[in-house]
Amino acid sequence: MLEYTPYVLPFIVSTVILFLLGIYSFRLRDKVETARLFSLQNLALGIWTLCYALELSSTSLEGKILWAKMKYLGATTGPVLWLVFSLYYTDRRNWLTKPLKMVLGFFIFFTLLVVFTNELHHWYWTEITLVAGFPETQAGHGFYFWVYAVCVYLLILASVLIYINYYRKVPVYFRRQSLLMVLGSFVPLGVRILEDFFGWDPFPKVDNVILFMLFLAILYAGALFGFSALKIVPIAHSQIVQNINSGILVLDVLGHVVEINPFAAKVIDAEYISPIGRPLNVLLKDGPKINYSPEMTERQEEEIEFESHGQKNFFIIQVSPIRDERQNLIGHVISLIDITERKKAEIELEHLARTDVLTSVTNRRHFFELAEVEFERFKRYGHPLAILIMDVDHFKKINDTQGHLAGDFALKSVAAICQTQLRPTDIFARYGGEEFICLLSEVTEEQALETAERLRKSIENTLLNFADKQIPITASIGLAFAQTNQTLESVIDYADRALYQSKNKGRNHVTIWTRSYLDSPSQHS
Repeated sequence: MLEYTPYVLPFIVSTVILFLLGIYSFRLRDKVETARLFSLQNLALGIWTLCYALELSSTSLEGKILWAKMKYLGATTGPVLWLVFSLYYTDRRNWLTKPLKMVLGFFIFFTLLVVFTNELHHWYWTEITLVAGFPETQAGHGFYFWVYAVCVYLLILASVLIYINYYRKVPVYFRRQSLLMVLGSFVPLGVRILEDFFGWDPFPKVDNVILFMLFLAILYAGALFGFSALKIVPIAHSQIVQNINSGILVLDVLGHVVEINPFAAKVIDAEYISPIGRPLNVLLKDGPKINYSPEMTERQEEEIEFESHGQKNFFIIQVSPIRDERQNLIGHVISLIDITERKKAEIELEHLARTDVLTSVTNRRHFFELAEVEFERFKRYGHPLAILIMDVDHFKKINDTQGHLAGDFALKSVAAICQTQLRPTDIFARYGGEEFICLLSEVTEEQALETAERLRKSIENTLLNFADKQIPITASIGLAFAQTNQTLESVIDYADRALYQSKNKGRNHVTIWTRSYLDSPSQHS
């Protein structure tokens, strides 16, 4: 039977706050990893205080004993969950090893077993009596009560120390969260320490530890609703450094590595050695060349290219000084940002922009970009330069009789043949349709004519096979030699006029432009 007593009021308030905190945080379980643990912790503490309130309200000794036992459903799981939550919240979950889990589980199971079978052995309570004027029972304690008390002390003390250490390391905003968590964890423990060791018992008729859970509940509520303790959790420095997809090296003032993340270790081939404490220049002996010196006082950034394992890599390197509170230089942090894929995409786009799609040789636009540079060099130094224009003979006939695929095959074949006969310094491009153009630098007239004839004969001597059919193919070529008083466009025009004369001669010819062709029409006029 139960009856109201004013003593239960603070415990009912604590229970309501703890249950509401548990319900609210449980609703965040799918969004916040630690919400489920926080919810279970508060529900356990709520069961602890509720059962104690029911114990105080019971009118019979048997009822009080029943609820005294029931409260240990929360009094054992609560402190354990307290510790587990503190480890998860402060990113120390790796401390929660399998042996520790087994010990904590055994503590809960064995304590409940001892409490609920106390009448058989009296390990926990030696006697339980009612005293007039006291709403709770008075009990003599067996040896296991002190084992339990020590374990709870250690669990809560460990949580407090974990929160204090966390408080020291997190940014200011998160310190306000953790301060409330520290105080909330420490208040019940502090009260118990004052009572057990100094005799301070401000409320002698009730359990001070459970009573001061009201303050714990209020402080937890402040952390949760005032500073979003569950929703806004700082990400551990180690997680960022270890998992970021960029290289990070931290150097001391002498240029020795004091921290390196896995990405950076892989980049500089230091995965299988211990780079900590080594000078950076030693580690980078065969790696990327970074513009760094221990005396650098300003942030610097550069883009570098280096080869590793037979593959080109591109990185943006950022070197930033690290200063202490007095602005003294204490080291540097080097960031290696991998831009290899971006650079490869840029190179590919650039290649596509300057390459003819069908023949894979330089396209007309890029030819003029390169040719203008060579022509300016010719005008400055007077080195000989020639322009060669080639036209595939009777190309329309190939398209009409063999089909456009055969025509495409013929153009690709001509381009491939020419590339095998030309020097790397020659600028060869598709000029348009079935025409190709080539700039020959540093050549005499005799050498240019020899090159043109070599191209013509190579094409003539190649019998193309396409779709089980043979395609005979020849080309007409026009040559023109640059003069210092000319423009690139005029030289190209003269080569085009010479090409026209080759066609007039029956095709499959090479013609060098002379002034006698000045009045002949250009193919492109």
